[in-house]
Amino acid sequence: MTDSGDRTFDQFVAHVRELLEPTASGKGYATTGVDGHNQLYQFVQSFAGPHHALGEITYKAVRYERKRNLEDVAKIAAWAFLIYKHHRD
Repeated sequence: MTDSGDRTFDQFVAHVRELLEPTASGKGYATTGVDGHNQLYQFVQSFAGPHHALGEITYKAVRYERKRNLEDVAKIAAWAFLIYKHHRD
């Protein structure tokens, strides 16, 4: 990541995508990319709602506070995107 004064929203979003794309595909969650069908997330969502994702966000936030690793901030955004994508009204 670049110097904090040089960071942009587009870079942040690109970094989050870099986390989501290979992870989703590599773990078999989504084989068609970040916007594709995510069978595992939908399965968990069907009986637990967003609770798992919210737990992951909380864990990453606590870990960021402790270690100050920017990767955790991007992971928080990745989990938030999954909540956003699979939100049911």
